[in-house]
Amino acid sequence: MTAPRVRPRFELELAEDPDRVMAGLRERLPECPRCTGVSVGRHAELFVPEEEQRVWSPWLSVTAESTDDGGSLIRGRFAPHPHVWTLYMFLSFALGFSLLVGVTWGYAQWAMDTEPWALLSLPLGIVFGVALYLVSLTGQRLGAEQIERLEDALVELVGET
Repeated sequence: MTAPRVRPRFELELAEDPDRVMAGLRERLPECPRCTGVSVGRHAELFVPEEEQRVWSPWLSVTAESTDDGGSLIRGRFAPHPHVWTLYMFLSFALGFSLLVGVTWGYAQWAMDTEPWALLSLPLGIVFGVALYLVSLTGQRLGAEQIERLEDALVELVGET
């Protein structure tokens, strides 16, 4: 069993050339009832239809690469909406910075033989970090059906080139 990931990913190997695979994806995308998206070159962004989107709804970023045997390797990565991902990253960096400041300040207090109350930022930071991670897993659980539908839609869009 693999550990849960903040941004799950997967790979597909196809016998067709990546440019043909992505051209087929672009051709079929407007008629796809399960997803909408955009595609340019060897990259595509797929997401659930607008009327089904929620805060936890995933976006699927897809990149096609050439393989040595002339086929293609399709790499997909799920992530939340870019605004949600930006908020998540901001909170993660703010938490990391707060931990750095708190631990440094606590060490300075300890080195000066005063009460190192700022070291409380370490357990608090761990609690908030775990909470942030659990929120991301909850979003994945709530969006699991949509993640599965997007992956199935991608397989359908690139499978019949």
